[in-house]
Amino acid sequence: RGVEATVIGQFTNSGRCIVNYGENRVMDVGMEFLHNGLPPRPLKTTFTRKTHEEPNFESLDDLTESLHGMLRRQNIASFKFISQQYDHEVQGGSVIKPLQGRGRVNGDATVIRPLLNSYRGIVLSHGINPSYSDIDTYDMAACAIDTAIRNAVATGADLEHLALLDNFCWCSSNEFERLGQLKRACQACYDYATEFGTPFISGKDSMFNDFKGFDQNENPTKISVLPTLLVSTIGVMKDARKAVSIDPKFEGDLVYVLGFTHNELGGSEYFAMKGEQERGKKYIGNSAPRVDAELNIGMYKAFSKVAEEGLVASAISVHRGGLATALAKSAIAGQLGMDVDLEKVPSYCTREDFTLYSESQGRLVVTVNPENRERFETAMGQNMVAMVGKIRGDNQFRITQKGRKVVDTTIDRMTESYKSTFRDY
Repeated sequence: RGVEATVIGQFTNSGRCIVNYGENRVMDVGMEFLHNGLPPRPLKTTFTRKTHEEPNFESLDDLTESLHGMLRRQNIASFKFISQQYDHEVQGGSVIKPLQGRGRVNGDATVIRPLLNSYRGIVLSHGINPSYSDIDTYDMAACAIDTAIRNAVATGADLEHLALLDNFCWCSSNEFERLGQLKRACQACYDYATEFGTPFISGKDSMFNDFKGFDQNENPTKISVLPTLLVSTIGVMKDARKAVSIDPKFEGDLVYVLGFTHNELGGSEYFAMKGEQERGKKYIGNSAPRVDAELNIGMYKAFSKVAEEGLVASAISVHRGGLATALAKSAIAGQLGMDVDLEKVPSYCTREDFTLYSESQGRLVVTVNPENRERFETAMGQNMVAMVGKIRGDNQFRITQKGRKVVDTTIDRMTESYKSTFRDY
């Protein structure tokens, strides 16, 4: 790529690291000492799983306004003002860009062709949700890994050619409890990286993200970030022309939900929103999403094959904000209406709002040409695949339950809500 490179040395079998500056020897250290000379520093860790008040609020019959409220959440709303500040063309090789569809929705992954004489592509994505750390940092890290992988797979990456990078942003790392939380997160990284077969190839750590000072009454105070793990993925596609975007393309295409929805709203955006509305601070809950790697691996491998065969018109990963948010963002991206039957969603939830806003892992929303329905369903095999609706040709977005409208709105209204939060930035 035209970058200057200079040979400055060579590997030897001397067992020593030797550095010369001109005729002067400035370093001569044994490799054993270099690697193992620093005595181990014993550290003590403790971990206590926190128990929070379980939210107890009524489920509304009409969840239209709650969906608009979710689309305005800072963690969900459009941040295109950031995406547009950067050159994301990557020397003219961008295939899937940060903003997707006619509705210009922030996607979960991008695809580039680094070599323009090849159709092979590179997929980049990430996963992050520090709010689960309020419950358990193990689940937080596991969900970050699964989300990063799922975001890449939804775009067309192959699970067999995927690697991870970690970015820890932690707090008070000399406290026993914070170190215990870090240990839990690292254990999840090992468990799920090995189970998914996705190695960590790089990363970074940022510790002691704490502020110590005084509050408005001059009392000593300390503010710490939530224990946070950002997981990024880098993957390879055989043919970037088969990359999948998040926007539905045609009226009449079928809408599928892949994967199970469980009663997993602990640390969710929905609980946070309801708590802020009802008492001025977020609800947390106790049931953070859990990752079933074995189940998800089967789903992701099958999806990669149907995407490779061109059987998928669009796909979006379900994560922060749950199923309703994924459906809405997909519809906004395509600027096409949607009819969804909530009764057909594979869900273990007993409430409509929980089905819509649970943040269970391992799920995708997919649209498929009706002509490909049989091939798609057959190729997905024994994985949980449910056809829940259709793409409309007009502006209407409706979610029903046994014929009753649970959400009844328009693409224009959802687009307005989604883009309103950071409009003036």
